[in-house]
Amino acid sequence: MLALFVFALAVGCWAQTTSTVKSITITGNQNITTDAIAATMRIKVGRALLQKDLLDDEAAIRNLGFFKDVKLLTRAVSETEVDVIVNVSEYPVVKEVKVVGNSVLKTDQITKIVESAQQMGLVWNNRNAKTIRDGITKAYEDKGYFVQVDNVGPDDSSPETLLVSVIEPTVGDIKLIGLHKTEEGVIRRIMKTKPGKPFSARLWRRDIEELYYTYWFENDGVKPALPEPTEKPGQYNLSIEFKEARTGLLNAGVALDPQSRLVGTLSYSDSNFLGRGQSVGVQLAQATVGGGPSAEFAFGNRFYDSRDTSMNVQVFSRVVYNFTGSGSDPFGGSESTGKFDERRTGASVSFSRPSGDFRASVGFRAQNIKTLTLNPSPTDEYIQQDGDLVTLQLGAAYDTREPSVEPYKGQSLSLTVEPGFANINSIGGNVKNYTNVLGKNFYVKTNLEYRHFWSKKLPDDTPVDKPRPVVAFRAKYGFISGTVPFFEQLFVGGSDSLRGYDNQRFWGRQSFLSTLEYRYPVQRSFNLIGFADYGGAWDGYGVIRDFEQSKSPSLKLGYGVGVAFRVPQLGSIRIDFAFNQEGQSRTHFSFGQSF
Repeated sequence: MLALFVFALAVGCWAQTTSTVKSITITGNQNITTDAIAATMRIKVGRALLQKDLLDDEAAIRNLGFFKDVKLLTRAVSETEVDVIVNVSEYPVVKEVKVVGNSVLKTDQITKIVESAQQMGLVWNNRNAKTIRDGITKAYEDKGYFVQVDNVGPDDSSPETLLVSVIEPTVGDIKLIGLHKTEEGVIRRIMKTKPGKPFSARLWRRDIEELYYTYWFENDGVKPALPEPTEKPGQYNLSIEFKEARTGLLNAGVALDPQSRLVGTLSYSDSNFLGRGQSVGVQLAQATVGGGPSAEFAFGNRFYDSRDTSMNVQVFSRVVYNFTGSGSDPFGGSESTGKFDERRTGASVSFSRPSGDFRASVGFRAQNIKTLTLNPSPTDEYIQQDGDLVTLQLGAAYDTREPSVEPYKGQSLSLTVEPGFANINSIGGNVKNYTNVLGKNFYVKTNLEYRHFWSKKLPDDTPVDKPRPVVAFRAKYGFISGTVPFFEQLFVGGSDSLRGYDNQRFWGRQSFLSTLEYRYPVQRSFNLIGFADYGGAWDGYGVIRDFEQSKSPSLKLGYGVGVAFRVPQLGSIRIDFAFNQEGQSRTHFSFGQSF
């Protein structure tokens, strides 16, 4: 009985305090219709008004996104009836976008993101702010940058202008710790991260990789610290600790040349000469018999000017051993009693300048060619085309490989055009009938090459020296027009092209070569490699040393496995065990990656 009494009392009190909605008045709206606002409300004319409905409807109208202020008021018109007044304050109509604080993304890029969410000429909808923030943040992240979108909304000083304010984290100071030989300026030239510029985690990692792969430092000799915030909001100091390695190498010894003759050698090389990031190399060689001493001097400056132009100079007088190479007999080539050498004496200079992902290059080479050790018997085979060669080298490349040395991702496309001038004054041997090459002739050699590298994406905090499996692909096509001397043709075969075949096995005025490699790191400096080469050359001089040639494409397959390991100061050394499609095999020795 007591419970029934309490319930009846509560119902009676509610009936006396609850009012019915007599009318709903909506004011302050200019562009958003009254019906659109009313449709979101639970409060209806003729229904009882609950306090909770007032709160819920106010929130629902705000959630439309068109109003900067919403108030729901009531006015009693009798003991049992009330009027509900909805007072809204609209955001202004957006007619233009103003972006401040941006430098990484262009203003029109951010404007496009804004306009994809908010149509111009309509009332600003505050719900679009999150979509715009997310879109801008993603666009920055796609470029490898962080950003804080500080404000998205109407500009107080110009209500019809939508103000988008971003804060880009910037670089304060960059400290380089532990450098003794290497000049700080050289490190800062390699690095693309600069004080005062927006901070990019992707660019910072690229800088660390490029420094590591200079091989001027120990394996663990490039250690970046975590960015340290400064007193200035959004600014961070960076630092790298270095442990330098020896980069200069003096070597003297005795070896066998490709013709199995004893050769005394003396060489000096340094990839970081005087700590200036320049490369220098001097090499002297003297065989016990043959064409006399060989000498070569090379100098490279990767920072020739303030625009990162690189320069390479070479002066040489060296003996060249033709139709030999590092094959199954690493000190000999094809089986033949006719052994002959060439002395090439000359110089070359080249310049290369980057512009973003593009690079342009120009070079010049001049050399004199003289055949040596010619004492042929009637059965010997040899080639003699003595004279002068002058070549202009013009190149353009698009390159996104990372890092630039031993890349694991990215691609490159390069075009090289080499107009050449030949003045041949003496011919003999197997090419004595090619008299059209005598005298002055012009030719143009063109090469188009594409490279692509794939690897599994690792977490961003993975150390740069952590090895990873890489799939590498290369395809190149060459073409020559004009009258060209024999050894200026396009050659395919050997350790740096079509493995499994003799060095210089195929030649001609056209060539094609494709290579696919899978490089699997067993240790940091040791890789197992599986490879397949497919290509050839055609439309050249006739048969020499039983090397049959083709006037049309006749491409060959070579495949096998190899190992590559890195030796300090000497660089990468490769040994490839290759098979060809005729069932023969060869072992190839080379320095550096195949490409």
